[in-house]
Amino acid sequence: MPGALALLKALKPHYRIGVVTNNRTLEQQEKLAQLGMTHLIDALITSEDVGVTKPNPRIYQVALERLQSRPAETVMVGDNWVADVVGALEAGIRPVWLNRFAGTRLPADVTELTSLEPLDDVLQKITGQEAQ
Repeated sequence: MPGALALLKALKPHYRIGVVTNNRTLEQQEKLAQLGMTHLIDALITSEDVGVTKPNPRIYQVALERLQSRPAETVMVGDNWVADVVGALEAGIRPVWLNRFAGTRLPADVTELTSLEPLDDVLQKITGQEAQ
């Protein structure tokens, strides 16, 4: 996805980064390696490993444990309203909805992105801070 690599590179020096996915572990490892992103990810949490799928809060709890983070200091960026936004909210994590395909917004006070570019705007919405 355009902007993803630049975003991860900008976040990595300041934040721990995890991937929480309902996809298979090996498939995700191969994808991250092929995209040159493996070194930017601190934890890969898959439903295959955890035994539950998003939006089950347990997968988010495992992510928090592996990232040594608390819900109040964590942000989940995801493109699926139920799995990512609802799941994060149920786990006490602030979601950022990546609404790339103009999906219908359901009632909730949730930050929304339509793409991962321009980088400065995306960083501000995710972190709440101006780009450095």
